[in-house]
Amino acid sequence: MAVSIQFRELCAIPTVPGFSLVRSAVANDGSLLFLFAETATAESLAATYKRGIGVFPRTRTEIATGLCLVRMTSMASHTIELPELDLTFPQVDVFPDGRILVAGPRCAWRSNDDFDLNGAIILPETGAATRILLGDGISSMQIDSLGRIWVGYFDEGVFGNFGWGGRDGPPPVGCSGLACFSASGEKIWEFPGNPIYAISDCYALNVSGTDAAIFFYTDFPLCRISGNFELTYWKPKLAGCNAFAISETEVLFSGQYNDPADAAYVGRLASGGLGETKRVRLLMPDGSGRSGGQLLGRGNSLYHFDAEKVCRLSLD
Repeated sequence: MAVSIQFRELCAIPTVPGFSLVRSAVANDGSLLFLFAETATAESLAATYKRGIGVFPRTRTEIATGLCLVRMTSMASHTIELPELDLTFPQVDVFPDGRILVAGPRCAWRSNDDFDLNGAIILPETGAATRILLGDGISSMQIDSLGRIWVGYFDEGVFGNFGWGGRDGPPPVGCSGLACFSASGEKIWEFPGNPIYAISDCYALNVSGTDAAIFFYTDFPLCRISGNFELTYWKPKLAGCNAFAISETEVLFSGQYNDPADAAYVGRLASGGLGETKRVRLLMPDGSGRSGGQLLGRGNSLYHFDAEKVCRLSLD
């Protein structure tokens, strides 16, 4: 029987009258982030359209949507009004200086003078927003303690779509699979592809302090990128995990393809490689097996979000 590890409840999911929750996240300092959209227009943030036999997400809303951010720490909760934005499927994080980044995972290139700027850096004191280009096909986005923006990309962001990488379009911004941007949106580093390790799909990203770590397709190595962009690799015998927690000595992965929601895997990190991973069972605070919800890894902690509560478990 698998060894079990148990989440601890942190808080209830907040509510904002007249607004609907559209994204939950965790900042580098451990504060919880809840992005809300005006209920009357919230559905537009998940708009799609048909093309041939496929269904594709829209890169922009037709009408800008009102947003607000609830930021919760162990000491207090703050609600921050944000400007109206046209970004679909928005992701959110905060800079160390308090500025807020809202990013849409999709953006289209139509010409050299016409493409979507899918990031919005917001000054909360004034609501002023500066738009930046982060590229199409964003799978995850997190900000480090230096204010740098780390972005992982799924396959369409790597190989191209929506005009990027086409016959007439420029190479995708995310063609390397992982990129690091300055606090003003300038790309300052990207993952160095090589014959052994190349990213086709960044399944999981975990940014903590000045470091980032990724788990990626096709061969599913684990890679830690130091604050000065030095890379260390491990090769777990796992596939399809979409979240992980990582410390100096351990890593805890979510389940693999087709695993139940309560499955996870823990392994020891060493300079000579990753020790054999051991399957464990994820238990909720009441002792029941985890049955669903969102998992997100940040630093040495794995967070569980569901419709009612936020829970966390941490590595030593």
